[in-house]
Amino acid sequence: MRLSTIVNDISVEIDLSGVTDSAYKTVGRLLDKDLRRPTVKNRDAINKAFLYALRECPNANPSDLWHHVVYRQYCTILIRYRPLNPLQSWVRASGDALEMAVEHLYAPILAPHRIKIVALTSRPQRRRVLEEMGIGTEVGDSKLDIALYTELQVDHWQIFSGVHVKASLAERVSDDVPASRAMMGRGYFSPLWTLDVKSFPPPHGDLINRGELGRPTAPSEKRKYIEEHGDFDGCYSANSRTVPSLVQTASRKRIYRLDLPTQPDKFAQDVIARATTWRLRKR
Repeated sequence: MRLSTIVNDISVEIDLSGVTDSAYKTVGRLLDKDLRRPTVKNRDAINKAFLYALRECPNANPSDLWHHVVYRQYCTILIRYRPLNPLQSWVRASGDALEMAVEHLYAPILAPHRIKIVALTSRPQRRRVLEEMGIGTEVGDSKLDIALYTELQVDHWQIFSGVHVKASLAERVSDDVPASRAMMGRGYFSPLWTLDVKSFPPPHGDLINRGELGRPTAPSEKRKYIEEHGDFDGCYSANSRTVPSLVQTASRKRIYRLDLPTQPDKFAQDVIARATTWRLRKR
């Protein structure tokens, strides 16, 4: 479908390949139904709408579904029912919503491999997990989004990884670097999972969601976190416009472009491999 929207008093048409008019309207109805109910949290409304969009539009760019289908309708619908600034509300609620969505997407893929994925949506949860890894006194307790556990023995689960989840790399990804480096220093798997959302509005932009990672031949500063500095064990992007790394990088860490409908994707494959290595090392 082609989405017509007005930004900065300028009319723009966005090509949303793989998105049907029916799915777009249903996302709006889901958001409307949930946001009018005061007992439904904003993050739950966003999470539900995004997961629906992913199911119904498997050939669409997941990053576009988040940015153009869910976000834009959320901001329009929210002000009908809740006295909140839409942009501020989105910033507060969408982070938890995406972490919950990542947990939902990968839990059934990882479970057969004795791996449990847990979204850390509260400060006490994050603090406890960082303490489990022995880095609680080194980093702030808001620097981790998802924990991954593997079963060493029956009902004996041990953390082997923490995932940094970002819808946009503009979300101060540099703040996660100290925690990531501390984790890797202790042998934990520390990947960055992102939708790599970034578009520029008119009059200077066209709203195409190209992301912030640039290209291997013209790397952005965000790309250098991975390819040059090795601040994370890898970057896994669900934006179909993300340009993946070449085979070799200076840090030996790479950026991967995910195909979410095809599972296990590269993120799941690497998680499974690291869990297997962890279990063998702990024998």
